[in-house]
Amino acid sequence: ADPDRRVYCGMVAALDDAVGVVLTALTRRGVADDTLVFFLSDNGAASYTGIVDNAPLAGGKLTNFEGGVNVPFLLRWPARIAAATVYTEPVSALDVFATAAQAAGAALSPGRSVDGVDLVPFVRGERKGLPHEALFWRAAGHCAVRAGRHKLITDRRTGARALYDLETDPREQQNLAAADPELASELERRLADWEAQLVGPRWPPAMEYHFTLGGLRFVFPL
Repeated sequence: ADPDRRVYCGMVAALDDAVGVVLTALTRRGVADDTLVFFLSDNGAASYTGIVDNAPLAGGKLTNFEGGVNVPFLLRWPARIAAATVYTEPVSALDVFATAAQAAGAALSPGRSVDGVDLVPFVRGERKGLPHEALFWRAAGHCAVRAGRHKLITDRRTGARALYDLETDPREQQNLAAADPELASELERRLADWEAQLVGPRWPPAMEYHFTLGGLRFVFPL
């Protein structure tokens, strides 16, 4: 009945139809088996619109809570990846470049560091271990790091700091920063070491989205 919700669902349905058109075209041309297709969400649902949410996860698009970063990531390559294969370790959109380059046989520039990794050996079980020791996010003073089962979210404008154990608390309801300050500080150090490698933001955010969880206020750039 909600016209905004109806439009949003219509957009999702149109995207689904468009993906079908692409996959059908690959099949008709006889190249589907040898084509690597990526499908991933542009972050979580836009909960700030008030018409969708990411329940039971907290937050959504533009936030670094699980509702904004724990998103669908699908690979389709029938010649190399078996259908219905499930890989459960954290990966990143940054892995698309390295994975596609390796699939195409393109050499990466020597001496240049690449953030992503080739995911195919991990998905096929040919390579063990984690694709990433840690994953990092940064947007205009709002930062996060995930290492193993733990994730730290910090907001340098409000001073908020939250530490979550995603294995036992995927909804990010229990902030462990005060209970385990040593771990929180260690993750903050890793975050600072990563940020030291980056250039500063090139332009300021046009708007801000305020989000409160567990009594902490976070400000996200739009």
